[in-house]
Amino acid sequence: MVPRRTRPFFNKDSYRTVLPSNICARLLTTTKNGRKEVIYICLGKAVTVGRNPRLCVRSPTGGVLVSCQDLSRNGIVINGNRIKRTPVILSEGDQIEIPSSQTFKCVSFSKDPNKKIGLFDPTPPQQPVHKKIGRYIVTSKCLGSGTFATVHLAHDSENYRQVACKTIRTKKQSEISQVMKEAGILMSLNHPNINKVYSAEQDENFLHIFLQLCTGGDLFTYITDVFTRKRTRICEAEVKYIMYQLFQGIKYLHDQHISHRDLKPENVLLYCPGPYPRVLIADFGLARPNAYQETFNVCGTVSYLPPEGILALARSMLIFSRMPSDCWSAGVIMFIMMT
Repeated sequence: MVPRRTRPFFNKDSYRTVLPSNICARLLTTTKNGRKEVIYICLGKAVTVGRNPRLCVRSPTGGVLVSCQDLSRNGIVINGNRIKRTPVILSEGDQIEIPSSQTFKCVSFSKDPNKKIGLFDPTPPQQPVHKKIGRYIVTSKCLGSGTFATVHLAHDSENYRQVACKTIRTKKQSEISQVMKEAGILMSLNHPNINKVYSAEQDENFLHIFLQLCTGGDLFTYITDVFTRKRTRICEAEVKYIMYQLFQGIKYLHDQHISHRDLKPENVLLYCPGPYPRVLIADFGLARPNAYQETFNVCGTVSYLPPEGILALARSMLIFSRMPSDCWSAGVIMFIMMT
């Protein structure tokens, strides 16, 4: 059952009430008595429904993510798909069923309209669509996009969990072979602070990489959100906790002779929303094996490069070491959190 304090009555007058600006979604349900009720979900404040807390966090794409963490033994059912002991993202119109209990419908207050990115791009569908790729069902809900790839929400039908599907468009067979080789290396990684790569599937000229879903957004969004809400930086104890995890992940990568080469807050994900989060290093698009070898090839975000990396950008004949660059980037991340 839902705690009474989180269950305001659902009636006509509730629509006329001026709601606080931090409310981002509501869950609608009908009790066994036929009474309609509504549960409001606020930004940055968890609401417990049964044993499943929900929380709204700001999305890296500028919208709002409604995150749900299943803590029960029986799991929950979302749109007919059973989810067990894993965080999920709720979308507009999702049906959430607690087995042998209530069924809820998610209604978002901050709907992200589908828009064209380019002038000649096709008009996106106004209703959600799905596509089956292997054992995964990929939805049209976009979690993020970049220059080379787009990330969509997907469902793993065999393991009862939501995943992130990173889609890369390739033009040459050599590019596909190279990306598949790199994906194979990343699939062998297994660490609590590394974003897990489950599998990679090819579909025509598209390569789909299925990743562990993180529902708390990225570290950059978390830093800015804390400052916006509290007008202060992240506390020192929490910075220590985050940096400890970050260095554990970097050490594991370097022990496997892999360098990330583009560490920054945008590439560090929060597994679940809330303070003192579990963080995972993600986005290995520039990662390379044999990281102990020196190279003339410098890449990454300039703001997070060490001095020798910036000099190597200007002087192509300078040798650059990859592993120390990751450690310098981690130090810059810590400086950003502390100031």
